[in-house]
Amino acid sequence: MFSIDDPPVNDVVFHPRPEGSGTAAGAISTETAVDGAVVGGDLHRNENSAVLMLFFHGNGEIAADYAALAHLYTGCGVSFWVVDYRGYGRSTGSPTFSRMLADAESILEYIPAVEATARIRFSRIIVMGRSLGSAPALHLAAGFPDRVDGLVLDSPFADTLGLIRRLGGPEIDKAQCTGFVDNLDRAKACRMPTLILHGTEDWIIPVSEAEALHEASPSIQKRLVKIRGAGHNDLLVQGLGTYFSAIRSLRDRIE
Repeated sequence: MFSIDDPPVNDVVFHPRPEGSGTAAGAISTETAVDGAVVGGDLHRNENSAVLMLFFHGNGEIAADYAALAHLYTGCGVSFWVVDYRGYGRSTGSPTFSRMLADAESILEYIPAVEATARIRFSRIIVMGRSLGSAPALHLAAGFPDRVDGLVLDSPFADTLGLIRRLGGPEIDKAQCTGFVDNLDRAKACRMPTLILHGTEDWIIPVSEAEALHEASPSIQKRLVKIRGAGHNDLLVQGLGTYFSAIRSLRDRIE
């Protein structure tokens, strides 16, 4: 029987690649020491805002991929900090599901150092996760509700083990996964303002997963935005204005 961190699972969940061209122009490079590894990231500042968005990207992406998009996020009134998983971008080590979640906690603890580097005191924190990144985002939102003020999920999954099967990975018995908590279960503990964005034509993670997360959320300020005609990787192509208008609206509600 396989566990959540076995190699056959990692092979379908993670697709690490190194960064080729260095830190994005205008971004501040960050490096977080985490249990024998270095986790890299790029901080794009908004000097007029005290809100930080901590962003966890999808499994085939790296922080540097967001260089050209960062102004769209900072334009929503946040500083935008996108971080890599182990083995991605400038990060060292090898990724596993459990390490990804543990590293997210270390990244949250590193925020005071980021504040010192950016010379900005962040009074509000939004965590955002895209696709694979929905797992660490929900992990932090559920586990640290006193520190996370808003939650944004882009193309998230509710059923982790079901996603692994759909991607071609092995069958995993949830009962055998000691300490494992699924995204759907974590969503039930997230009471902060929550925004979920999902494409109606997503065949990698069906929109029903987003609907399940939205239904499970106990937040009195929750919103599910379905972008018509969008698949898993083209939400910005199909619904750019809708996407960032919704993020800006959530940001305005938490300040």
